[in-house]
Amino acid sequence: MEIVKRMLPMTAALVILAFIATFVLHAKSRAAQPHYVTIPATYGDIVSTVNETGTINPVNEVNVGTEVSGTITKLDVDYNSTVKAGQVLAELDPTPFAAADQQAQATLTADRAQAAAQASTARQWEANIAAAVATEQQQRASAQAAQANIAKAQAQLQLDRATVRRDGELLARGYIAQSQVDADTTAVANDAAALRAAQASYAAAEAQAAAAASQVRSVEEQRVAAGYQAAAARAQVQAAGGQVQQAAYNLSRTVIRSPIDGIVVSRAVSVGQTVAASFQTPTLFVIASNLKDMQIDVSVDEADVGNLRVGDSAIITVPAYPNIDFQGTVKQVRVNPTTTNNVVTYDAVVTVHDDSARLLPGMTANVTINVAKHDHVLVVPTSALLYRPAPASGDSSAHGGGRGAIAGAPGSHVTLTVLRNGRPVEVPVVIGLSDDSNVEIASGGLREGDAVVVAALQQQQVRSTSPFGGGPRGGR
Repeated sequence: MEIVKRMLPMTAALVILAFIATFVLHAKSRAAQPHYVTIPATYGDIVSTVNETGTINPVNEVNVGTEVSGTITKLDVDYNSTVKAGQVLAELDPTPFAAADQQAQATLTADRAQAAAQASTARQWEANIAAAVATEQQQRASAQAAQANIAKAQAQLQLDRATVRRDGELLARGYIAQSQVDADTTAVANDAAALRAAQASYAAAEAQAAAAASQVRSVEEQRVAAGYQAAAARAQVQAAGGQVQQAAYNLSRTVIRSPIDGIVVSRAVSVGQTVAASFQTPTLFVIASNLKDMQIDVSVDEADVGNLRVGDSAIITVPAYPNIDFQGTVKQVRVNPTTTNNVVTYDAVVTVHDDSARLLPGMTANVTINVAKHDHVLVVPTSALLYRPAPASGDSSAHGGGRGAIAGAPGSHVTLTVLRNGRPVEVPVVIGLSDDSNVEIASGGLREGDAVVVAALQQQQVRSTSPFGGGPRGGR
């Protein structure tokens, strides 16, 4: 008993030491366990958006320039002036253009007179050719008549010669007198002389006919030349007429008019300023059809352009009205790419209508385009996809190896960490749409109300987070 009494204090001390050791080990174990920050999975609506910036411009904007050079002598509009189609905006000095117009008119008058003279000459040569042809025809008729006289003279000569031969026989028989024979012989001589005269007349008529034919050819050449000169004169009149039209057009261009109804957005000239339109048309005014219908050209990344569709709704905000959301619509998604530093973008045109015309050209717009919407779907915070549990000591799969992609496009397979019965459990899921804050869970083992881990804090981090020693809300 004495021994037992001496052993009791020692036993009690050992029990106390064991209790203290157990308490210390348990405290260290609790300190080593992380504190999980969780958010429950819930049902909600999710809208996938594309967020870009762009510059606001009028839908219909026209640069008004001048086609002629000159000095501005009058300005009828200024910035913000409302104009109608055809309204005078400015005027150039018309003096040199009016002088050119008068000169062109005078040249046209002179060319018309010259053309009239050439036409008269051509008509005169037409008359001359007719007279020459008539003369030739007359000479040909005279030649034919002379030829007929030759034939007549030849016939008469043959007849008289036959008579003289008969006279010789008749005289020998005493039927006629010698005087008759002499008269018939004289007639033969006369017939020979008449034949020679007819032949000479025919030769003369032929020469005159040949001369008349040559005259016809000469007059014909003159007539053709006169025709060419008349045609050239008519062409000159047409050219002069074109110069008159050009001069009149240039004179009319000294008055600058508005091509559309709208408002003057920009004015680039002042009275007395000289504008030169030699190589390109200078812009004098910029006119917008109205400021109620505007558009924003936004550059969309190639990763997002596949989700864009014409007709998608958009929300536009501008720094000038930070509390106002303007409603817009995607009007066009252009297929022409732009590559800058190996980054490919596509131009999307977003139109917006504002009856108050508060949006002004050049404003910087923040554009949020709603590309898709899913109603009443299971969603979790995007941060849940980014959480990775710390690897256990000696775990070869460090940094969450084998958990799948952190995030990705709709249809990606990812792994979430969920607290079930106080313990973290990895749950594979398939994600859907994302609005940057939340992501849709399209399928998998996640259920509504599951506590999805978004972060893990060590105990010292918990104590430093709460001044009262409590952990973050939603933690274990």
